[in-house]
Amino acid sequence: MKREVHIISTKLMTPTPRKNYVRREKLLKKLEILHDYKLVVVKGSAGSGKTTILSSFVKENPEVAIVWITLDKENNNVFSFWYYMLESLRVYIKEIEEIFSLFHMIMHKDDMKRIIVALINILSTKDDITIVIDDFHYITDVDVNKTMEYLLKHSSENIHIVLLTREEPNFYVGDFLISGRLLEIGEEELRFSADEGFQFIRYTLKMDLKHEVVHDMNMLAEGWIGGLQLIALARSYHKNDCMQNMKVLNKYMIAYLSKEILEALEEEEQDFLVKTSILSYFNEEICDELLGKKDTKEMIIRLFQKHLFMINIDEDRGIYRYHAIFQQFLQHCFGQLEIGVQKELRLRAAEVYERSGDFEECIKQLLEMQCYEAALRKIENHGQNPQGWSYLRHIPLTCIVQNKEMAFQLIFYHYCNMEFEQCTEILNIVYEGESGHHPWKVFEFCKALIEEENLQLDVLFINEIEDMDISDVTKAIIYVELSFFLWFQERIKDALYVLDKASMLEKRMKNPYVKMGILSSLCQIKEELGDLKECERLYNQLFEVIEQHSFLSALTVTCHIGITGIYLKRLQLEKAEKSLQHVQGDEAALGKAYLYNVMELQFLKGDKRQAKETIQKLQTFDAYQNELFISSLLKYAIHVDEEYVQQLDQFAVMYQQKKEKKKLRNEDKILYAQILLQKGNIQESLQLLDEIAEFTRKHKMKVLLIEALLLKVLILGNDMQKHKRELLNLLREAVHYSYENHILLPYTRTDKQIQTLLLLLKEERLQDLNERERKFLNTLLQLGNHDKENFILSNRELEVLKVLATGASNKKIGEQLCISISTVKTHIINIYSKLHVSNRVEAIKKATEEGIIK
Repeated sequence: MKREVHIISTKLMTPTPRKNYVRREKLLKKLEILHDYKLVVVKGSAGSGKTTILSSFVKENPEVAIVWITLDKENNNVFSFWYYMLESLRVYIKEIEEIFSLFHMIMHKDDMKRIIVALINILSTKDDITIVIDDFHYITDVDVNKTMEYLLKHSSENIHIVLLTREEPNFYVGDFLISGRLLEIGEEELRFSADEGFQFIRYTLKMDLKHEVVHDMNMLAEGWIGGLQLIALARSYHKNDCMQNMKVLNKYMIAYLSKEILEALEEEEQDFLVKTSILSYFNEEICDELLGKKDTKEMIIRLFQKHLFMINIDEDRGIYRYHAIFQQFLQHCFGQLEIGVQKELRLRAAEVYERSGDFEECIKQLLEMQCYEAALRKIENHGQNPQGWSYLRHIPLTCIVQNKEMAFQLIFYHYCNMEFEQCTEILNIVYEGESGHHPWKVFEFCKALIEEENLQLDVLFINEIEDMDISDVTKAIIYVELSFFLWFQERIKDALYVLDKASMLEKRMKNPYVKMGILSSLCQIKEELGDLKECERLYNQLFEVIEQHSFLSALTVTCHIGITGIYLKRLQLEKAEKSLQHVQGDEAALGKAYLYNVMELQFLKGDKRQAKETIQKLQTFDAYQNELFISSLLKYAIHVDEEYVQQLDQFAVMYQQKKEKKKLRNEDKILYAQILLQKGNIQESLQLLDEIAEFTRKHKMKVLLIEALLLKVLILGNDMQKHKRELLNLLREAVHYSYENHILLPYTRTDKQIQTLLLLLKEERLQDLNERERKFLNTLLQLGNHDKENFILSNRELEVLKVLATGASNKKIGEQLCISISTVKTHIINIYSKLHVSNRVEAIKKATEEGIIK
C-alpha cells in the first residue's frame, strides 16, 4: 500500500541556525562557489559545526535552490534512503508523483537504478539544485553507496551534492577530485579560531567572561565547537572553575560536563529533557500529548534560550530536535527510568507520531520497546512496500511468520533480490511452527522455489494469493515475478496463466508500471517461443506506454535491448546495430544484457575475435558463472575458440549434477548434445535431441525446436545416402517452424553442409512447401559467409554457368557440354551453393557482379 504522508517529515527540513551565530567568513567564502563543484564533503566529528555552517549558508543565500535531508540509522537501506531523496525533491519536480508510483512498486533492489535514471533525466531539465545530506556517516550499505555514486557520476552539472558526515563516504570520489569537481572541508577548517571562540561565548551564548578565560576554554576544547559549548554551559551553572584537572576533552569529560549541566537545571526541566529525549523531533503539540500537559511551549522556549543543544528545525512551526551529543546523554538517563514508565512513554510517542501521519517514527518507537505485534500491524496497515518492509529486519522472524501474508511477501521480496538464505530461514521457522507442514499452498510453492524443485501451480495456490489482504498492485507484481520463474522453468502455460491474472488486475488499476512489467514478461516468453511477430508488436506497445508516461523513460533502454534480440533472430543486423546505438550512451544499460546482444551481433557479422573478447567480458558477470545461465553463453563459445574445451568439460560435469536435481532446461540439453557430438557419442546425442524435439513441439517452443532439428541434421548428414529421406523431413519441419516469424539465427550456427541439403530440399520437395515457405527457403539459401574463396568455381562449373547464362535448359547444357542431365544438376547445385543463391537468375546476377562471368 502506498503510504499517505500528512505532514512534511522533519528529516526534510533545513535547520534554522541559532540567533547571533558566529559568521565564519572563510568557510562561507568557500561555499559561495558551491555551484562550481559536483560534490562537497564537509567532514567533522559530532558537534564540530557541520550543520551550522551549512544552515547559515542557506539562510544567507535564499536565492540558492537547496533541499535538505537529515539521515539516521533507519535510512541505511536503499529503499528508505531513496524514499527521502525523492521526497526532498518534491518542491522542485512536478513529475515526482509519477516517479513515486514507480518507486512504490519495485521489489528488486536492482530496479532502483531505473528510478535513479528517471530522476536524472528529469533533473537535467531543471535549474541548479543543491542536495544537502546531513549525517551521511549512517550510510554504510553497499547498495545505497553504489546508487549514490551512480547519481553523482551520471547526473547533469546542475545537480550538486553536499555531504555532512563524520566519516569518509563509502564510495569512490577520486574522479571528482581529479577533475576538480570535489570541494572538501575537514575537521581542522571547522575548528574555531581563538577569535571565533570568543565571539561564540560572548555573542552567541551571551556569557560575559574575560578574554583570557575564553581563551583557556577554547584551548581546552581545541576549537571543537560542541566541547566549547559544553564547557561554557557547565561553567554557567557552576561558578567554580570546571576546567580544573581536565587535561583532555574525551567522552568521559563530555559525560561529566553533561551531567553537571543537567543536575544544575530545575527538576521540572530535567524531567522534560529526559522524557522528550526519545523524540526524533518535537513541538508544543507533540510534547503536550506525550507528557499530558498543556504548557510545554514555555518550557521549550526557556530551554532553547539556555542553548541546551536544541536545534530549531522549523522556526515558523516551532519544531526542534536535540543535538546528537546531548540526546545520547539524555537517552542514557531515560534508560534509568522504570521499565513501565519507559514503555508507557514510548507507546504514547508512537500514538502521537501516528496521529500526525509519521508512520516511520511510530514504528521506531514500537520497535524500541520490542512491541513487535503492534509494529507489524502498523507496517501491514501503512507500509506494504519495500520502504515499510525494511523495518521488518528489526522484528524477530518468529513474530513475522504469525502473519502469513506478511511472511509470504517478505520471502518473495528476499527471493526477488536473490537473498536465498533469508528465504530459507523464514521458511524453516514457518514449517517448525506447523510441525513440518503448512496448510498454505503459497509456502509449499516458496519452498519448492527455494529448493529448485518442480513448482506445482494449482487453483488453490492462485486463490490464496487472490484472497490475501494486500493491494492489487502487490498482487500484480507477485504474478509478474511468478511468471518469470515459471517461464525460466519452461512452464510456459503456467507463466501465461499468472500473467493473465496480472493483466486483469492492471485493467482495474490502469497502472503503467504494472503494465510495463506484464508486457516485458510476455515479450521474454514470446521471444523464447519464437513468436517474433507478436513479440515485436508487444515491444511497440511498450514503447507507446513509455511515450505516454515520461517518468518511465528510463525503461526505454531495456526495450531497445529486448527488441534487438528479435532483430538478431531474424538476422536484421542493421536494425539490431541501430537499436543498440540507442543504448550505448547510457552506461546504466551497459550490463550483461547489452553485452550479450553485442556478442551475438559480432558473431553474426563473422567477427569471432571480437565475439570472443565480449564473451570473456560476460564471464566476469556472476550470472554467467551461474549454472542457470552458463549454457546461453557457451553455445556461442563452442563456435569461436577451442580454448573453451575445459569450460565445456566443466559444463558436462555440471550437467550431470543438474540432471540429478531435475533442473535441466532445454537450452542446457542442446549444448550437452553438441558436447556429446564432439566426443563422438553419436547415439546419446541423437537420443537427447529427440527428447528436446518432443518437448519443444508439445510446448510450441519454435527456436529451440529448430536448433534441435538442425543439430540432428548435422549428425545424420554424415551419411546422406542412408538418411536422405529423414534429413529432408527434418529440414522441411525446420523450415515450417521458421518461415512465419522469419527465424534465421539457428541456421547461422550450422555446418555449410546444411546449404547443400537445403538446395536438395528445394530440388526434390519444393512442391511440399507453400509459397511463403518457398520464399523463406530462398532466403536461407542466401545465408553463409561471403569470402572470395567461396566464389571460386571449377572449370566445368564455369562452363555450365556460362551456358546457363544463355538461358539454356538443363538438357541443352548437357548436350552442349556432352554431360548427363544428372551431372548438370549436380554442377548447378554446387554453383548455387558457392554463390549462395537459390535460382538461375540470382546465380547469373551474382556471377556478373563478382566478375566471374562477363
